[in-house]
Amino acid sequence: MKNPGKKPVPGMVAGLQKLVGDLQKVATTEEFSLAGKVCASTSLLGFLPDGVSYCGHTVQALAHQRQFDEVAWLLLHGQLPDDEQLSDWDALIAESAGGLQASIGEMFSLLPPGVRPVDLLPFAISLLAFFDPAPGDVCAAASVARVGRILGQLPRLLDLALNGAPSISAAGTDDRSMLSHTGEGLLSWSGRLLQILRGSESAVTVEEDAAMNVLMICQCLTEMRPACFTARATAVSTRSLFAALQSAATVYAGQTINDPWQWAGELLRSFLTPDQAASWYRSRDPEGMPFGFASSVPDARVRLMQDASGTLLGSIDRIRAAAAASRLEKILATRNQLPTIDWAAVRLMTLLEIPADRQALTIALARIVGWSAQALEQQKSGISLLPALRYASES
Repeated sequence: MKNPGKKPVPGMVAGLQKLVGDLQKVATTEEFSLAGKVCASTSLLGFLPDGVSYCGHTVQALAHQRQFDEVAWLLLHGQLPDDEQLSDWDALIAESAGGLQASIGEMFSLLPPGVRPVDLLPFAISLLAFFDPAPGDVCAAASVARVGRILGQLPRLLDLALNGAPSISAAGTDDRSMLSHTGEGLLSWSGRLLQILRGSESAVTVEEDAAMNVLMICQCLTEMRPACFTARATAVSTRSLFAALQSAATVYAGQTINDPWQWAGELLRSFLTPDQAASWYRSRDPEGMPFGFASSVPDARVRLMQDASGTLLGSIDRIRAAAAASRLEKILATRNQLPTIDWAAVRLMTLLEIPADRQALTIALARIVGWSAQALEQQKSGISLLPALRYASES
């Protein structure tokens, strides 16, 4: 029974009014938002009760049995290559690396100093587009061949931009530059990329090559993120793979303007002991960890990268970083926060001694393949991703 002599508390009234207003805003936002809308289906990526799959193959099996360039073929064709197809694919990548125009690299000398490594990616893709041998051919086969050429040319072009001179010899002139499929003890595509990113002449070990391969496979394809959507939308709007990759790379670089990869990588390197990492985290309470952890079902790719990290504990610095990462993971687990594939990647890249400011670029280079596969899949679907606007009526 209501008490007519008692008025509601003013603060409660204001709170209820704000709640109603917020609900109305959410309803309006959802009406005009693409969030949660299903724009297409994909056969590229699957989340299974026991793991993650690419085109029906578990990532665990791919990481243990295949190289990154084989997975690239899988995503672009929907099936793994046979020996002849793989040989042709590797030859295309190697020949493209060796045939890179020297004049392209000279363009980087005109850039201002202090350019972020990840910002080089959309620029590099644009440069490669100008030298495409068949720019007018937009059929699927031509686009797939472009991806192969990009895999050959892009690392070497970025080598010139990052290091000023090639870290490794051109394809065919040095055994170090050959793909691992051609013989034992030779670096894979991932291993050669690691050498470029580190910018040193130090040899890449077998363990480092294998760990880098796991990183690239685990990171090459993600759930729908802004860069993925941009690649799909641009691909069906322009029919141009280069435009799709450039737009995706631009969105990705823009999202990392306050680079979380660099922040996390530098953080791990700064800890001298696990206790120091624990003290740092508790000093943030209640803010928590701003990057790399989420309350969700564990991603099988996290375990793969954690296992790869365990093969790289060959120095005191690496042991310190790994121990600090493990302590943070244990503390966050007590708060139902699990490491994402992004955190696992930072941990692995730190142990691989990839400079912190080049880690975002490393992830983008892996996702070039995924963006390409998503763009081609969207083109084949025939579904347009162009949204509609509701225009104001003229008075």
